[in-house]
Amino acid sequence: MKGTYNMKKMCYLILAYDDPDHLKRMIDCLNDKSVFYVHIDKKSEISPFEEILYEYENVHFIPKREKIYWGGYSIVQAELNLIRAALESDEDYLRFVLLSGSDYPIKDNAYIHTFFQENKNIEYIRAINLDKLENKDLFGIHIDRMQMHDYPFINQTNTYLFNRFRAGINFVLRLFPMPRKYRHQKFDLYHGSQWWALTEGCLKELLQKFEENPADYHNFKIGFASDEKFFHTLFFNSKYAINNQVNGPDKPIVMLDRHKGDTSKQTSLLANIHLLDASMTKWFTVEDFPKIKASDKMFVRKVSSKHSRELLDKIDTEILFANELQLKEGHL
Repeated sequence: MKGTYNMKKMCYLILAYDDPDHLKRMIDCLNDKSVFYVHIDKKSEISPFEEILYEYENVHFIPKREKIYWGGYSIVQAELNLIRAALESDEDYLRFVLLSGSDYPIKDNAYIHTFFQENKNIEYIRAINLDKLENKDLFGIHIDRMQMHDYPFINQTNTYLFNRFRAGINFVLRLFPMPRKYRHQKFDLYHGSQWWALTEGCLKELLQKFEENPADYHNFKIGFASDEKFFHTLFFNSKYAINNQVNGPDKPIVMLDRHKGDTSKQTSLLANIHLLDASMTKWFTVEDFPKIKASDKMFVRKVSSKHSRELLDKIDTEILFANELQLKEGHL
């Protein structure tokens, strides 16, 4: 839906590694007063993405690419690369929104632009304080024990051998506490959903805070799931800490057992603008449409061309472009 709701553009920061057809489809839905900065996993061939989007002058594939590994700091580094590339443009954006290539809007552009214009002083990032948890077992292994999840010398990561190799390495590393010089207690650590929507002023301050003392954040390079902790820790130790949608950090859920999936459940409950399944791994299908239509979120994750085509078609016709289709039918 084209609109005149705000002259400022949205800036979408996108992490993708496969399914170029879906990436194009998502961008097409959001391509109204928007700019897109895209990081393609260095383990993936970039040409299929460039070819399918070559006519889009507002889609920028950043040259500084990282090999992305699940659970690793490489994800944070890719996000930093996206942020720096976007800030170099000197464009005055309405909002910076972090997305993945497996997302899809479930609200139209008029809604998204209007929402952020009306809430222009609110940062959309939620988290719990990991250093104040009563049950340290839930996330303690993430932040208090050494581990390694980035293996830049390995390209094939979806294999049994790699998974067993990584599990063996981390079984040994987790026997050792995080060294004090890295787990220094200079500030509390926070955890939340990876996907946020921040203003330029906030994003610049967080980036500056990190760049002034990068050694203070080395723990994220040898911990787990830093993408769900790095920006949250910066944010809740900044002057913006109470400027989010819930006026500060959240309280954790009461029953916490990492062996029963409560870490994923906790993370999904901290979603900002995404509809997330409690498992964090589910692919949404057409059977989930009623839940999606009833949601107050702006995006759904995870979807793909392979698993979700019928659902995406239904989102298009009944949510995103419903008004336009009704107008066309009225003129027939």
